[in-house]
Amino acid sequence: MRRRAFLGWAVTSAWPGIALAHHGFGGRYDISQAIWLAGQVESARIGMPHPVLRLRVAAAPQRPTALKLAAEFEPRLVLRPQDAGQLREIEFPPVARFLELGPEIKPGDALAVIAWRNCSPPHQLRGQWVQLASGRVVVREGRMQTEVQGCEAR
Repeated sequence: MRRRAFLGWAVTSAWPGIALAHHGFGGRYDISQAIWLAGQVESARIGMPHPVLRLRVAAAPQRPTALKLAAEFEPRLVLRPQDAGQLREIEFPPVARFLELGPEIKPGDALAVIAWRNCSPPHQLRGQWVQLASGRVVVREGRMQTEVQGCEAR
């Protein structure tokens, strides 16, 4: 009985730390640069805990013009040379608008994403805006407590 009680205590005591580590509440996402990624979907897992896309970025990405629903991102939009031709994993917030995209995203689809970069290793990319192959745009609006202007050391 003591062993079971201890195991229960250990699991519930560790759970908040596990949740914090997974959800990155301790992480900081740099909103000074809105990273533009456009290419072909290699794979997509749309579900909890987070929708995740693996995107093969175009070898010669072009800076977009006149994006729909992207006014907050456009002044900070950047194309990073290190993304060209690379496979990038993009994690989206677990909100309904992204969790409902499953039927609309298939391997081989051409799409575009605007993402924030986590300041801490492994520097995950968090999608904020996505333009689907159909042309439909889905965007997460508003700020989160984990967003910062630049990745300077604190």
